[in-house]
Amino acid sequence: MNPERSTGRSQEVDEGVERGASNGDSSNGESSLAGGTDGLALLARALSRPAGPGPLRRVSLWDLAALLALVAVVALLWGRAVHTWYWLDEGISVGIASHRLADIPTLLRQDGAPPLYYLLLHVWMSAFGPSEVSTHAFSLMFGLAAVPAALWAGWSLFGRRTGWICAVLAALSPYLAFYATETRMYSLVVFLSLLATATFAHGFVFGRRRYLPAFVVALALLMYAHNWGLLLAVGAAVALVPCVVLRPDRRRLLADAALAFGAVGLLYLPWLPTLIYQRSQDLQPWADKPVLLEMRADVITLVGGGEVLVALGLGTAAGLAMVFRRPWGRNALAVTVMAVMAFVVLVGGWRSGVFAYRYLAAVVSPIILLLAVGLARGGRTALAALWVAAFLTVPIGTRGPQYTKSNARAVAEQVSPLLRANDLVIAPDFEMVPMFAHYLPSGLRYATSSGPVPDEDIVDWRDSMDRLTNVEPSGALPTLLDDLSPGAHALLLCPPGAVATERTGLTQSEPADDDQTPLVEDSKTSPTDVSQAIALKPGAVFHGLIRVRCSQVNTLLLTDPRFRLDKTVAPPAEVRNTSVEAFLLTKL
Repeated sequence: MNPERSTGRSQEVDEGVERGASNGDSSNGESSLAGGTDGLALLARALSRPAGPGPLRRVSLWDLAALLALVAVVALLWGRAVHTWYWLDEGISVGIASHRLADIPTLLRQDGAPPLYYLLLHVWMSAFGPSEVSTHAFSLMFGLAAVPAALWAGWSLFGRRTGWICAVLAALSPYLAFYATETRMYSLVVFLSLLATATFAHGFVFGRRRYLPAFVVALALLMYAHNWGLLLAVGAAVALVPCVVLRPDRRRLLADAALAFGAVGLLYLPWLPTLIYQRSQDLQPWADKPVLLEMRADVITLVGGGEVLVALGLGTAAGLAMVFRRPWGRNALAVTVMAVMAFVVLVGGWRSGVFAYRYLAAVVSPIILLLAVGLARGGRTALAALWVAAFLTVPIGTRGPQYTKSNARAVAEQVSPLLRANDLVIAPDFEMVPMFAHYLPSGLRYATSSGPVPDEDIVDWRDSMDRLTNVEPSGALPTLLDDLSPGAHALLLCPPGAVATERTGLTQSEPADDDQTPLVEDSKTSPTDVSQAIALKPGAVFHGLIRVRCSQVNTLLLTDPRFRLDKTVAPPAEVRNTSVEAFLLTKL
């Protein structure tokens, strides 16, 4: 007898009992995609599963129409933000992707990220250009793809009702709504993690071996999209433990796991030397290890806030309790596996010391699946919870201003008519350089407080904290200023309030992003003092030092009788991510 067919038959009996206790959800043990490679055919076959065990039937036109309508509404709502201007992270993305395709993997030794997103963005920009609308539409494409992917994942694993709730939760996700129009890899990570999580459950929980190649490809692509994909891979490996304990065919499971994870390792092997090099460098001087309270707040934000969490929690709890009435069943094992994967990613992110809210893309998918499973079995309470979540999280806000993320483009538009070739742009916050290289005219020279920038389209994070700490502007910039001819300009770009026209000994200003900036002595900061401070709060010291360097550069320019301050550009108060204050000086 075919072992896979035997496993599937016993699985149908197992889950048939669970369906009887779950308000009619179609948790068919064989409700999965079988064969075929065409994407539309796969989706149609997934949508066509009946409410109980039985043969495939034709896809419902109502299901397809509802899916198209949901994606269209989401595209309309999320797409309102495609017009917003770039902030510094997006400028870095566009800058890296603007290089030759073959050079991108090598350039990323300076950045710390894996290459998949930038390679894909390069191809997209070659076809559609590097404008905000173009690159935001690229991310929007993956965000929209996550909705049918969520439908497929929930439906093929747990039944039709779970699939639709999963799709609705993806469409309501505040995280996806925001990052679907961000020129970063996070919507791609959500999409790939949905595929990786679902195919893992298919292959290792339900024993459907035909999904193992898809799992290998999805997980490998995820690891090439973001380093937290490695954490999801570790989470999947840990999640094998309950599978080995509860599944009767342990030998086959272990053989499948060895082949699948071995294949993932082989696919990732070419990138491993670069990853090792990146890990040996301090490429995240802005990062602080988060406290658990901060991580808890970020996870709550994933679902839309405390009120939404309470509503979804109440609706999900009853349904999951029904699932775990048979703790040895496949559905209970699948829920356990997804919870383990999410938990391992969160713990790994906390222990890594490099954490940001946006990195939680890797846990959005298992959380959505967990919520959908519970809500599908929670009866009227779950339905009410879903309505509450929809009311609180649906993106119904009005179209925001273009400078919501940054006013960099507005600064560039004001100063560009005054600039000419070989003028000098100085950005002590060196993260800003690729963003302004995108917006300002070509032919300009760029420098940080520690000297000239060899390639304005990429940030070299290697030893960046050492350069920021040990190289004084008074020693690095005079030669560049001397080279400017009379009538040439020097453009200084800084966070708001970081510069002063008079030296005060100490500089204190509002923090950039969410970091708390300490008092940093302006002219008497020693490397030893800075090193001790970095050990305590490296991200805060990083932003504090940038403000010190901004003040020093400004003082250097204003005390030089050869330069005259001609124009100051102040940012609007509503800027959320990268607020820039600009000072245009002319050499007399």
